Amino acid sequence: MIVSNLELNQTVLEQRFNNVAHKTLTIDLDYNKDKEIIMEPWDKDEAWLEAVRGSVGDLNLIFVYGFGQGLGIADLLEMYPNRWLFVYEPDEEAFMESMKNYDFRELLTHPNLHWLSVGESQLNMLFYLVCSYMQQEMAFVALRHYLDHDMEILHDIKKKFTEYSFTFNSNKKTEEFFRQDWVRNSLYQMPNMLASPSIEQLLNSFEGVTAVITASGPSLQEDIEWIERLKSHALVIAAGSSIQALVKNDIQPHMTVIMDGNEINNKVFKDPKTLEAPLFHTSSAYYEISGRKHHDLIYSVMGNDEFSQYLMGLKKEQIAISSTPTVAGTAIQAAIRLGATRIIMMGQDLSFPDNKYYADGVGHVEVKHTDVTVQTATQKILNVKGTYNLTDSSFLFMKDSLEDIINAYPSVEFINTTKNGAVIEGTTWMSIEEAFDMLADQHIEPHPVESLIAKSKSEINGDTKAYVQNKMNYVINDLKEMKKEISEIQKLMNKIEEHSRTKPMKAQKTLELIEQKWGTIANREWFEPIFNTVMPTDLREFDQQLPFIVTEKNLSIKCKLINQYLGKLLKDLIEKEPFLEQLFSESLIKISEIRPDQFSQSH
Repeated sequence: MIVSNLELNQTVLEQRFNNVAHKTLTIDLDYNKDKEIIMEPWDKDEAWLEAVRGSVGDLNLIFVYGFGQGLGIADLLEMYPNRWLFVYEPDEEAFMESMKNYDFRELLTHPNLHWLSVGESQLNMLFYLVCSYMQQEMAFVALRHYLDHDMEILHDIKKKFTEYSFTFNSNKKTEEFFRQDWVRNSLYQMPNMLASPSIEQLLNSFEGVTAVITASGPSLQEDIEWIERLKSHALVIAAGSSIQALVKNDIQPHMTVIMDGNEINNKVFKDPKTLEAPLFHTSSAYYEISGRKHHDLIYSVMGNDEFSQYLMGLKKEQIAISSTPTVAGTAIQAAIRLGATRIIMMGQDLSFPDNKYYADGVGHVEVKHTDVTVQTATQKILNVKGTYNLTDSSFLFMKDSLEDIINAYPSVEFINTTKNGAVIEGTTWMSIEEAFDMLADQHIEPHPVESLIAKSKSEINGDTKAYVQNKMNYVINDLKEMKKEISEIQKLMNKIEEHSRTKPMKAQKTLELIEQKWGTIANREWFEPIFNTVMPTDLREFDQQLPFIVTEKNLSIKCKLINQYLGKLLKDLIEKEPFLEQLFSESLIKISEIRPDQFSQSH
């Protein structure tokens, strides 16, 4: 049997670039055959490569506009054996033509071809990857045809990336603003976490099931009556505030998921009925919600929560749930970790269909605020009906993160039933009626999560409890020691600038002593996980300046830099010490009060 180039390439795409593999299945094979396809020259284009060298310089990340027949990409991979390429082909039909005509297996499996996006809808997916994981400046180059005929395209792409990066970093700064809340939530939830099963204990407990994830978009209202019927055939999980819409319609999901650490969750879960279903909460979720629940709890320490990982003695590879800016993303991961092989999304609009923000019944945010957001929205996004919805940067950011999660699980089938929502890359759209018919042969017991928790070892693990208590007591005492050591460094720094001018030898010895004492502070095992969580920006700013301080030859300038940057960091550390000591002390009291039988049974 002769295997076509398309089939050979598709196999590799499914393994490396599942987003593109899914895209090729949706491209109409009856596209315009008379369309002009840009052909690359077969001979190596030295003039183009020289221009690329000038653009790339020493940068390690290279954005390439255009895939063509892969010739230019291959030349770049040869010229830059230690750089990463992020390739974007805007023309879906041209890409499909190349996949049909050439065997790209060697090119597509090249380790330095780090990412491939095809079509405009996948451009932000590429940007999200670079912003999330690379944190480096990126060079922008284009295949020769675009440089010769439409240089503005590359300028536009670079501008889009700059705008995207700005929005991404703004969201990150907002997240950092709430870092103190994150620490408080982790510490105050520690008693519940010690007494409840983790998601890692329950991996694949519902192997092979379909999970329905409800989000709180306006489209949820149109199909909400189907949820009660779906409960007999699929694991129904309410993501965040969508529980309000379900409760308003007298529906209880099999499980509710909460991730957000903001106090506004008190409004989401104000109605006691919103806490009747089992609750899956992350370590960073608002602590009062799990505190009011007391039973049928499952928790997860997030992949980026170094703080809780340190206190509980967990290694990163033990963590099942990655950080995501949307609770739907957390719910999807939880479902997959529990064994779901198919995810059905409901209410995942990621936009404002009919100028609505939320489904009926979702009321934790005042209408006047959501109305302003909708009225001032200027961006548009393709919806599942082929028209466009208004949206904003926040929803686009969530969409990109969801698509990143979808792409990370190629063996899971993702179905989007959201009637009026945005097109989500990597999903297949179908009506809720079709989805229900598809599930006719699958069955779920009435209270699957309660039964699972009851069967799991949910009694308090005395060893883990003692381990956490010892860690906390140690940190409290060592924080006091750190405060004394900082005071000693500050005294040494008081006259270092003056000595650099009048007593250079003494200043040099003082610098060495400061470096030694600072090393003692920064090398504590708890320093990085705790302070990277509480004050990441301050530490990052100091780390950025450190190479300049170390390499500075002028003693006076070096001493001035030490005073300026280390002095500020030490002051910030001192200011955080009382806050941390108070939280640790209060958490220890809560842990000591829990009874061995308190969480031992499902209620």
